[in-house]
Amino acid sequence: MALGEPKHAERYCGKLAPSIDCYCNQAADVYEAYGLQRAGVSSLLNPGMAKATVRAAARGHVQGKATGDVKMLPGTFIVDTQGIIRYAYYSSHAGDHPDLLELTEKFSVNAAS
Repeated sequence: MALGEPKHAERYCGKLAPSIDCYCNQAADVYEAYGLQRAGVSSLLNPGMAKATVRAAARGHVQGKATGDVKMLPGTFIVDTQGIIRYAYYSSHAGDHPDLLELTEKFSVNAAS
């Protein structure tokens, strides 16, 4: 799930996780329903944020034009076909994400059932 326009989810999900469905919403109501928070000073000054920034830059990733609410913290959720949340990850800063390859491997068996 992403905060922004569907074209953004299409572009990035297709590159990062082509085997899963990604959804996008232009309002923050779904983020709030899942309990995600907006960044405060503590998340902006989080040492992990600096590490994530350096790691991304070293891999050639640079910040483009931001869309949506730039202070909304990310989260990752795996929801099964019955709507049950099987996995929830609440990020402590903007660069805090679980390993997508690890998640797709872990949950690929359950995806067909």
